[in-house]
Amino acid sequence: MCFSASASFVASGGLAVLGGASFAIAKKEDKFLAAVPLLFAAQQGIEGIQWLYLNNGSSSLLAGYGFLFFALIVWPIYVPTFVFILDKKRRKFLKWFIFLGVAVALYFLWLLLTQSLAIRELRACVNYAFPIPFKDLVNTGYLLAIFGPLFISGREAFRWFGGVILILAIISWFFFTVNLVSVWCFFAAIVSSIFFVYIKYKSKHRYTNL
Repeated sequence: MCFSASASFVASGGLAVLGGASFAIAKKEDKFLAAVPLLFAAQQGIEGIQWLYLNNGSSSLLAGYGFLFFALIVWPIYVPTFVFILDKKRRKFLKWFIFLGVAVALYFLWLLLTQSLAIRELRACVNYAFPIPFKDLVNTGYLLAIFGPLFISGREAFRWFGGVILILAIISWFFFTVNLVSVWCFFAAIVSSIFFVYIKYKSKHRYTNL
């Protein structure tokens, strides 16, 4: 499996189209969900720019920090938040994942502001490297903030999404360990198209009941 600027830009463009279509037909309460492919589109577009630099023998710290902003700060807050908003029955439990996500995101933000970031191409992937004290503990908190709300949600689409990206995370960990952040985010971006299908189905179902 190989990743490149073209792969990132194609993924970005496709997700932007799906995200735009989702946003256009989504009900008000589903707008946060419809925005997921759009956010992934922006993240993949940023990594595409990074690839252009790497292909010319350099790297872009701005693009690197932009990509990691989404990967390490946006997603651990955004995922539990949109699940909390849409799953009213289980908010009592879901709120704790928001607190966890905010704590993890703030820790990563502090690291990105205080630690040096090295960016390189490694095994046909973009590798982002910076020191992470208490790495195992922080990674556990990160994964709980993202997967926890998806799996305990009462919405089947969320559990499917969580299950698929968990499988892809395991695959990424086994085969792309040193490039886990980049590879897993790429996979998760593609899988986020599930939300377009979900919103499309909800839209059709709503109108047929009118």
